[in-house]
Amino acid sequence: MAVSPSSVVLITGATSGIGRSVAHRFAGDDWRVGLLDPDETAVHELAEALDAPDVYAQALDPADEAAVQDALVTFAEQMDARLDVLVNAAGRMRSGRFDQLDLPAHRDILNANLWAMLAVTHAAFPLLRDTERSRVISIASASSMYGTPDLASYSAARAGVRSLTQALNLEWSQHGIHVCDVIPPYVDAPAGAAAEEEPMPVRPRRRLAPNLTVDDVADVVEEAVTEDRIHWPVGQQFRWVYRLSDVLPAPVVRLLMRYVSGF
Repeated sequence: MAVSPSSVVLITGATSGIGRSVAHRFAGDDWRVGLLDPDETAVHELAEALDAPDVYAQALDPADEAAVQDALVTFAEQMDARLDVLVNAAGRMRSGRFDQLDLPAHRDILNANLWAMLAVTHAAFPLLRDTERSRVISIASASSMYGTPDLASYSAARAGVRSLTQALNLEWSQHGIHVCDVIPPYVDAPAGAAAEEEPMPVRPRRRLAPNLTVDDVADVVEEAVTEDRIHWPVGQQFRWVYRLSDVLPAPVVRLLMRYVSGF
């Protein structure tokens, strides 16, 4: 990754499998690193483990806009009011039939997977605007392309991330801010990484992402730091699915999703 002596990254969901891998990747390239995560013990342990020139760590719920605003003030003070890259890696998956999850569960899914990204990105705008050639990289999901059975609310939230990315890519270009998303299918987190609340249904995981790891996602995040694409699908097999979804008729895409999901 291109880096100046003072380059700064802020990562949400920093102790998750993807967030942790991304944090180590940036730290290894001598970036100054900010970490946001709800797990107070884990986020400070990660901060201690990173070999970075400067580390900021704060335990918070990234969907709590007041807490995010307060954290961004102290982050800006420590990092000299600079933010080169914001990585929105926060998220939480919960599977289940739509009608069998209660409304608080659906709200929690939407907060964790869409509102958190929106709240942090909104709060970070002044820092991004005032940092030359800054960018936002959000982790979306294969579910953002076509709603996945048993993950209806999660799919809706991740589709929101994709749409917000597209809108901000246009809006914020006038400020020199590049906004993009990284779209992994379902990845296996390493032992010790923060786990999702519930495991991903096995069939879609095996068919879309055999042996895909969080480090594969971090590889693509690294690419997205220096290139100006909007959407970054992860994994050779899934890239083909992604490309086909743009050209195939909608009924064919629906049949493909039925095959992948087992419905």
